[in-house]
Amino acid sequence: MSIEIKPFTQEVIPLAGELLSLRHKRNRAQFPLLPARFEDARVAVKAVNTLWEKKLKHGYAAFRDGKMVAYVIGEYTTQPWGRCGYVYLPGYALAENESAGIIQDLYAQLGDDWIKNGVFSHGFYVSAADVNIMEALFNVGLGKERVDALLDLKSLIIPKVEKPAGITIRRAGKGDNDHLGNLSHIIANSLASAPYWHPTISEDYSELKEGWSELADEKDWTIWLALNKDESAGMAGFTEQQESDTDMLAAPKTTYLSVAATKPESRGRGISTALTWHGLDQARKDGFEICYTNWISPNLLASRYWTRFGFKDVSYRLSKRVDPMIAWTRKA
Repeated sequence: MSIEIKPFTQEVIPLAGELLSLRHKRNRAQFPLLPARFEDARVAVKAVNTLWEKKLKHGYAAFRDGKMVAYVIGEYTTQPWGRCGYVYLPGYALAENESAGIIQDLYAQLGDDWIKNGVFSHGFYVSAADVNIMEALFNVGLGKERVDALLDLKSLIIPKVEKPAGITIRRAGKGDNDHLGNLSHIIANSLASAPYWHPTISEDYSELKEGWSELADEKDWTIWLALNKDESAGMAGFTEQQESDTDMLAAPKTTYLSVAATKPESRGRGISTALTWHGLDQARKDGFEICYTNWISPNLLASRYWTRFGFKDVSYRLSKRVDPMIAWTRKA
C-alpha cells in the first residue's frame, strides 16, 4: 500500500508518542548515555504534546494501511538573522524498516508551510543513530551545523595536567564579573569567522558581556577561570543539565559544559586543556556521571577540540538556508 500523508493533529499525538518511544529505544541501543525515560510511551507522548502546544507549529504524519509510520512536527520563530523553523529531537520519528524517504516527504510539506510564512532558515535536530534519516535529509539540501555530545564521567580517565606556565587557574566567584565579561566576545567572534560567517549584531555584544559577567554571581554554576597575572585568559563554565519534557539528551546526574573560551593570544599554552580537565574532575567529584556539551560544527577550533576529551556525538542540528527569492518567483 502507498503512503498517505495527512496534517498532524492533536488526536494522533498518542500514536506519535509510541513511535517516538520506539525510536528512542533504538537510539539508546547505540548511545546508552541517553536518558531511559523516553522509552516510556507516556513520557514520549508528553514530549510530543509539549511541542504541539507551541503557537507557531506545523506538522504532518504518514500512514500505511491506516497505521502511522512517521511524523514530523516543527515550530518557527524570529531571530536577529531571520525567521527560523526548527524540528526538535522529539519532533520526528520513523517506524522501523520504513524508508527514510518518508521523512523527506514530510519535511517537504512542513518546509513549504514555513516558506509560506517567510521562514527561510530551517533546522532539523536528528539523532546521530538515525544515519539513514540524516542521509535522506542531506539529499534534500540540509547540512550539519551543530553537534550535541555526551561524555561518560564514570569511566573517564582524567590525567594529571601541568599548570600552564605563568597562569593561575581557580574557581571564579564574586568579584570576577569583569574577568568573565572580558571573555564574552570570543565565541561570537569565532562564529563570525570562516567557514561559518554567523552574524552577531552589535547590540548583542553588550548583552553577552552582561550575561557572562553575571555568571560570577550564579550559585548554580561552577566557573573555572584562568588568569595571566591579573587579566583573564580563559574560562570554562559548568551547570547542571536540567531534565525537561522535551530534552531527550538530559539524563539524571548530567552536567552541562555550557561555555568555554580562551583569548586568541593565550592559545597554544594548554590553558583550555587545563580548564576543561579541572572542570570534568570537579564535576565527577560533585556526583555527576555524564557531561553534555555542544558546538557549531563549522567552528573548526571547537570541532577539533572537544573530541579529544572523549565526547561522543549523539545528535546533530542539520540546517538549510532557502533563497528568499522563492517568495516572489514561484508561480501559483
